[in-house]
Amino acid sequence: MSPQGRPKGEFRNAQHGGSLMSTANTSTTTITTTYYYVRPTDSLFVRGNLAFGDSGEHGASMMPPPPSLFAGAFRSALLGKSATQLTAFLTQGHCTDSNLAQCLGTPAVPGDFRITWLSLAGDAGGSTLPEAITPLPADLVMLGSNFATLEPRAPRTGVQSAGDLPLRATLVSAKQEKPQGGVFLRGKGLAQHLHGQVTDKAHSIESKRIYQHDPRLGIGLNADARTAEEGQIYTTEGFAFSPSAGQGPFASTGFLVGLEGVANLLPDTGLLRLGGDGRSAYYRKVAFAAPTVANVPGAKKQFRLVLQTPALFGQGWLPDGVTEQGGSYRLHSNGFGFSARLACAALGRRDVVSGWDLYQWKPKPAQAAAPAGSVYWFDEFAGDAGKLAAWVAQGLWPDDLDTLQQMRRAEGYNRALLAAWN
Repeated sequence: MSPQGRPKGEFRNAQHGGSLMSTANTSTTTITTTYYYVRPTDSLFVRGNLAFGDSGEHGASMMPPPPSLFAGAFRSALLGKSATQLTAFLTQGHCTDSNLAQCLGTPAVPGDFRITWLSLAGDAGGSTLPEAITPLPADLVMLGSNFATLEPRAPRTGVQSAGDLPLRATLVSAKQEKPQGGVFLRGKGLAQHLHGQVTDKAHSIESKRIYQHDPRLGIGLNADARTAEEGQIYTTEGFAFSPSAGQGPFASTGFLVGLEGVANLLPDTGLLRLGGDGRSAYYRKVAFAAPTVANVPGAKKQFRLVLQTPALFGQGWLPDGVTEQGGSYRLHSNGFGFSARLACAALGRRDVVSGWDLYQWKPKPAQAAAPAGSVYWFDEFAGDAGKLAAWVAQGLWPDDLDTLQQMRRAEGYNRALLAAWN
């Protein structure tokens, strides 16, 4: 059952609204991630998954975008460097250049390419490095002028609560207030939250300082006559970045993207086709260190997992590897040698992940996903903490992946951050 008593395949609503490389060693492999700061040079259009197309309709967009948007943009940039390799991939299903083939693989079996980090970002300019900006995790809300947390607590005696998990994500606040929307965490704020510390409002930022909505009016065209269709007027929602350039904390805003497997195949700077209508975006290689938390799980054998990107779990909201045993949900990662009990969870409304397959020229299957920012609390940890960190760094995927799961893993889904129990 889910935290609110629904079947495992369903979702619930939340209770509120140095160097250019970084490495993480695992027991079997070494992950090397190269980071890029991506700055849109025009309004960005990121189509959502709502029906759109009739006269007078509004094309809703989503922000932050899914990681697959950047996977497609960077893979296209790699292929677009050579007309010969692009033709080979389209006609033969693989590149003839061995390095590029190892990176991109085939349409059915991806190579080494993988998105390992995605967040919004702000660049203050000068010699400073871009700063990661993330949406609030599900266990953190802005009430008035301060942050409040959702903490795992047992239901009080006499209070009925649906769900099989032993603890409930409970809002800790002195008074009832409506949570403030449009708030993001800057780098130091995210680090504080991952360490289980009180998050300082000074390390947050409003969305209007990162981007602003930029709706556009469109007119349907007759494909044959190339004339306007009568009554086919619609609007689409775009996003204009760097709205406070020179006035806020950042000279420009955009995205921070971590790529694995690209090695030296990409220039240090370049342009991307990004989002709807192939709007341009400038990218450059940057130094960045993903936030980590030491001494987790620690003496109390407790930790949190915070989803950084949407997660496609076979059990709906429940992470793969968690199974019901004797009335409790336990995490067992085969071959890694650790286990833990799932004690509590806080999730937002489910996402829908789909997209368009350019190679086969057809839509990708629509899948329900646990939203980014979802939080899972685990206790009763047993095993090697280093192996737990390595497992999280690889992405929350099962041991055996089908073709679609392999592609979705390469696109950057199921990425999570290991955090201290707050």
